[in-house]
Amino acid sequence: MDGEGTWRPRLASRARLKFDSIAQQDMLLFPEAALLLNETGAAIVRLCDGVRSIDQIVDGLAEKFRGADRDTLRLEVEKFLASIRARGLLQ
Repeated sequence: MDGEGTWRPRLASRARLKFDSIAQQDMLLFPEAALLLNETGAAIVRLCDGVRSIDQIVDGLAEKFRGADRDTLRLEVEKFLASIRARGLLQ
């Protein structure tokens, strides 16, 4: 990712986070499809507000998931963001 420390990811205008009451799971909706998100994925997307940096997103997750290894969280955040960014769902 370019400038991970300074990049402040946010959802692209064509994507939105929605809770599916039938599946009881958060979904990331976009024109071509939808992705079911686990708790961690949904937490990451909620923190992608265009204000927080990657470090701040990891900090937010470390608060939510106390006891999780920060380095592992960072790797997971970077991998997840890269995957949804490749789909054009982040800017």
